[in-house]
Amino acid sequence: MKAWTLTEPNGLDSLQLTRTTRPKPGADEICIKVAAMGLNPIDYKLADWGYATWHYPQIIGMDIAGTVESVGVNVRQFKPGDRVFTFLDPRHCGGFAEYACCKTGAVSRLPAAVSVEQAAALPSAGYSAWLAVHDKLRLKPGQRVAITGAGGGVGGFAAQLAKLAGATVYAIAAEKHHARLLSYGVDAVIDSDNDNVAMKIIELTEDKLLHAVIDCVSARSGSIMSALIRFNGQIVMVADQFNQVPLLATTKALSMHEVALHGTYAHGAPEDIHHLSDMGNSMSNLIAEGKLDPMIDKLFSFEQLKEGLLLLHRQQHSGKLVVVLD
Repeated sequence: MKAWTLTEPNGLDSLQLTRTTRPKPGADEICIKVAAMGLNPIDYKLADWGYATWHYPQIIGMDIAGTVESVGVNVRQFKPGDRVFTFLDPRHCGGFAEYACCKTGAVSRLPAAVSVEQAAALPSAGYSAWLAVHDKLRLKPGQRVAITGAGGGVGGFAAQLAKLAGATVYAIAAEKHHARLLSYGVDAVIDSDNDNVAMKIIELTEDKLLHAVIDCVSARSGSIMSALIRFNGQIVMVADQFNQVPLLATTKALSMHEVALHGTYAHGAPEDIHHLSDMGNSMSNLIAEGKLDPMIDKLFSFEQLKEGLLLLHRQQHSGKLVVVLD
């Protein structure tokens, strides 16, 4: 089969299109014939960092959608021909290939009304957003939330999910993303490049400040945004971690959260891994109902996969980039 393999952890220059042996499912695994793959910043970051458990040449890629090709002897819940999608274990990856094997815990079924391209756009970004909005913040109707980096995958899904939860949403992003974000019904967009974000938030909330922030940019961004959160408010860090607490203790009593989707397999219990499947089922149903936009900006052929990652790295996109196999 064809696969994109990393020869060493030395960036995208070490990512090569190769031919390798098709994997066979273990007793508790399924083999998926991959039809589409989602591209994410973590893909090019891991091409630089590597992973302690990888054996080179290593097939990378974690967001896939396709059809079950075969199943292991112990698998009962899936059968050949089932349409599925999943977030693969980053310790093993294997997604950027024509076939990929995985255990069934995190696998979601693909509704008939949802395409493989739409499903492949979901896992890394969509699940991170779901964890931030529902598991961490547990947003309630009427609460005010600001989302930095709202033009990207996690931020865009978070903006939509927060609106569906009934929150008042302020999306902070470059101007090129504003029209798309407004189409989701966000209450205001703020230009991250040209606006005074703090003043805009103060004006929009009429000095009442925010109940919560979802920061998809950096620790510096999160630290700045923390000053705009009201007493007993919350902040979720998605793209980075705080090196130090942004405010003095015993002042605003902020609750600080971290989303680390890629740690689910290494540190989560079986129910945490199964939660990935539940999130996928919920979000794909929202797409089928027309309530969630998978935000696909561009499609690439399998041979153009590295080109897609380079475009992603240069941040010359809006939303999600997806690779489609013939």
